[in-house]
Amino acid sequence: MAMGKLVSLLKLSTKVGLSGLAVYSTYNLGFWGNCKQGEQVFYKLQSTKLADVLPVEVTSQLPELTMPEELTGTISAVGDVKKNMWGYYNSGVSSVCGGLASLPDTVKGWSDQAVERVKENIK
Repeated sequence: MAMGKLVSLLKLSTKVGLSGLAVYSTYNLGFWGNCKQGEQVFYKLQSTKLADVLPVEVTSQLPELTMPEELTGTISAVGDVKKNMWGYYNSGVSSVCGGLASLPDTVKGWSDQAVERVKENIK
C-alpha cells in the first residue's frame, strides 16, 4: 500500500518536474516573448544542428532533420507581405473603390439575368 503511493508520488513528481523544465527552458529561449523574440527563436532553431546538442554516438544513428518546406515558405511569404504592406493596401483600396464604382452596373446586369431566367422558366 505504502509502496504504491510512493510510486504514484514519484510519477507525479517526475511529470511536474519535466513540465516545469520544459516551461523554464522555452521561457529562456524566448518562446513566450513578443514577435521579434519568437522570430529570433525560429531562426536560432532553424540553424541549430543535432550534432551541436547531442553526442556523436547518438547523432550518427539519427536521420537528418530539417524544417518543413511549408513552414519556411510561410515565413518567407509573411516577410514579403511585411515588406510590401503599403503596396498590398493600396491595391486593396483600389479594388474596393473600383468594385463600388461598378456596383450599379453589376447589379443591373444581375437583375437583367434574373429576369431572363424567370422568363425562361415560365415558358
